[in-house]
Amino acid sequence: MTEETGPDELRAMAEHRGMKLVRSRKRTPGVGDYGKYGLTDTFGKPLLGIGKAGLTATAEEIEEYLRGGALSSWKLSAETTPDAKPLKKTIAVADRSEEEGPISRGKASPNPARVEAPKAPARKEPLRDHRPARAKPALRIVPNEPLPPQKSLVVRPAKADDAARVAKLMNQLAGPNADKAFVTANMELLRNSRGQLLVAERDAVIGCCAWAVVPTIQRGPIGRITLLLVNKPERRSGVGTALLSAAEGAIAEAECREIEAMSDIMVNNAHNFFRSLKFEQKSYRFVRIIEGESRDGA
Repeated sequence: MTEETGPDELRAMAEHRGMKLVRSRKRTPGVGDYGKYGLTDTFGKPLLGIGKAGLTATAEEIEEYLRGGALSSWKLSAETTPDAKPLKKTIAVADRSEEEGPISRGKASPNPARVEAPKAPARKEPLRDHRPARAKPALRIVPNEPLPPQKSLVVRPAKADDAARVAKLMNQLAGPNADKAFVTANMELLRNSRGQLLVAERDAVIGCCAWAVVPTIQRGPIGRITLLLVNKPERRSGVGTALLSAAEGAIAEAECREIEAMSDIMVNNAHNFFRSLKFEQKSYRFVRIIEGESRDGA
């Protein structure tokens, strides 16, 4: 490949083959997986160049993988296409008697005859079973039983006894595991900062959303979504949208004119979820752990 194929061409090639191209979001050369790519299927399953630390494949590797898949498809099509049936051949010979003598060179016989090539022997038909067929049992039509009605989704403020359920839900996130005491303490801090924890319930707690009012000098009070989490089996079923809608209404009542969300990069498709609800990316978050200092000042 003399010239590197651009990301738009790679994306078109991937879509043509039922795949999706993932491009690094790093914009600074030498940082992280800058300039790297990956491939997934239509359901987001990694196929090439996607590791735990980020993207690993180059543009050349992506193009080679895609062109290799196209060549394999062409070979498979060629191997599975049936060959054309041979044409039936006939041979024309001179029809002459011994009295006419030999055929002179260059003269056609007045009565040419067409002789077909020998036919292949007829295939023997397999022996047939002449025993009477058994009667098939009559089909019994059973009416479909109605499915039990699904319980409606309820979004409500969290209560003290929800802490253990929320802690179990939070353990789906990366990082240290949360427990009931940890969640209970942070729920109290949230209430003191004019915030709230909402839970989504359908037979059990299947999602939660935390928000708080953040006072700023440049934009006034801002309603910040600090956590939006839905149980994996319940995702993409409207639970997250319902939680966010309830949080937005509560933030408006707290006299905030702006709402912002903290999107976890470890949750698949979290960024696209907020973009689908008309959120715009306007900043980056930079995080650092505060190391504790010794009490003696050393």
